[in-house]
Amino acid sequence: MNYKQLMAFDIPDIHQEYSVFDTIRYALSVGIGQDQLDPWQLQFANESNGPAVIPSFCTVLGHPGFWLGDPRTSVNATKLVHAAQEIKIENSIPSSGTVIGKTQIKDVVDKGSAKGALLYLEKKLLDKISGNLLATERRTIMLRGDGGYDGPSGVIPSAPPGPSGSPLASFTIQTRPEQALLYRLNGDPNPLHIDPDIAKAAGFEKPILHGLCTFGIACQAILQTILNSDLSKFGGMSARFSAPVFPGDTILIESWENGAFQATAIERDKIVLSNGFVTRK
Repeated sequence: MNYKQLMAFDIPDIHQEYSVFDTIRYALSVGIGQDQLDPWQLQFANESNGPAVIPSFCTVLGHPGFWLGDPRTSVNATKLVHAAQEIKIENSIPSSGTVIGKTQIKDVVDKGSAKGALLYLEKKLLDKISGNLLATERRTIMLRGDGGYDGPSGVIPSAPPGPSGSPLASFTIQTRPEQALLYRLNGDPNPLHIDPDIAKAAGFEKPILHGLCTFGIACQAILQTILNSDLSKFGGMSARFSAPVFPGDTILIESWENGAFQATAIERDKIVLSNGFVTRK
């Protein structure tokens, strides 16, 4: 990896128009609607009532796509993984409209040639008409093939407070066998999530669920438990993708009074989201 070349890469701004049906599709793709008699869930799926917006929807709006695949970035795009995610809701996200996503590189941390490098990105999501800042999104990308580069290394941010004592609440959701096929319609066509041969070549027994789908599942779980189903209390959330989820896995999301949470794939007793933390307004 050429550090200067990567830092100089111009990530394009994304202007995206979306409808209430895009908003509903996202909600369904992260597990909303499994109980069709639940009024709280239906508010995200019924266009005649808004619909309400799952806060993690901001992760798929104004996304610049797979820009790291451009050879001009100089990174090894075949060995990168999404390592962590953070969102902060600044203003209510409309159920339809036009947004601008402005993504920039904030920092790179060199963990050595054997461990790779951490790339820190930040996206500002703006309402195109009003200019209001709707959300700030931060992603951490692990560049597994780019450690030991020639250039400066940044500082790894401190981890949020971890779980303390017994969980305040827990939420269990069964992911669907076709969930990755549905989630990819939000604009993530990575074949790792649909092609068995590519999944096996990447070291997985079968296609895996998108990390951001698991993040969205955790978001709706947090809303229904620790935030008492009150959307107005949601300030933001962050988590590290510690292991993949396979479509069909049962996910247990546990949350604590201090804002910490984690998600576990029950059948494999594997923590899939760690370092989780939610902030309240």
